[in-house]
Amino acid sequence: MSSIFIHLLSTKWLHEFLSSIDYSTTQNFDPFNNTSQGTKKDEQPSFASRVKLIWPTVETIRTSVEGYRGGASVPGRVDNLEKDFLQPLYHRYKSQYGGSNSGQSLLKSAHHIPHIKTFVQPSPSSANGIEWLLLTSHNLSKAAWGEMQKSAQSTTGEKSLFVASWELGIFISPSTLAKKLASSGGAVGNDICMTPYPGISAADSTGVINLDDSEDDEYESCSTKVLVPLPYDMNPEPYERTDVRWAVDRSCYLPDAFGMTT
Repeated sequence: MSSIFIHLLSTKWLHEFLSSIDYSTTQNFDPFNNTSQGTKKDEQPSFASRVKLIWPTVETIRTSVEGYRGGASVPGRVDNLEKDFLQPLYHRYKSQYGGSNSGQSLLKSAHHIPHIKTFVQPSPSSANGIEWLLLTSHNLSKAAWGEMQKSAQSTTGEKSLFVASWELGIFISPSTLAKKLASSGGAVGNDICMTPYPGISAADSTGVINLDDSEDDEYESCSTKVLVPLPYDMNPEPYERTDVRWAVDRSCYLPDAFGMTT
């Protein structure tokens, strides 16, 4: 799951990328035919059910705090965004706590347009669990993540990963948090769980979030619960037919809050 910038993708590369980052299928997933060893192809989850691209619509940008000016931080172009194989993957950049009248903390809000990219893997065994999170400058592109190419120096056909644009990011997971706690002398319990920040009701003057009442069984064994302030929902809404993907080279005639059009 990601809120990202999309550039020059192909179906083959996107499958290879997913096979590289998905911890649950890295060992068995075949990026070339989307099947796993010992599993029939028609029993495999569809690619669209396994990856979600969170991308703002034109209306999301128009009604954001920054208006169309904020759209400059999401420099996707029509030619890259309108590829047929990407269409089933798009989901809205939205948060159920984002409304000004929702009575929820604005920390979890999709009314501000980001430039940093967020890659997230939800837990397959928990409705609210997060397996890992990456906050980074990586676009979703071959240049940023690399592409396997035949080595010019190789005489045996060996391949190497060619990365054209090196980026920087922060990777967080329960295991990395446990190592950090241990290195700083903190007490490390049996388990660390990561879960999205749930928002705080405006009526709750204490500002205390109690995760002990969670209905998720996974958290019962967690000694430490870490809140992750995602700006969008863990179960994002897919695009509707009327939704138009934001693109910096798309003309938008409805004015934003500042009276601007593009």
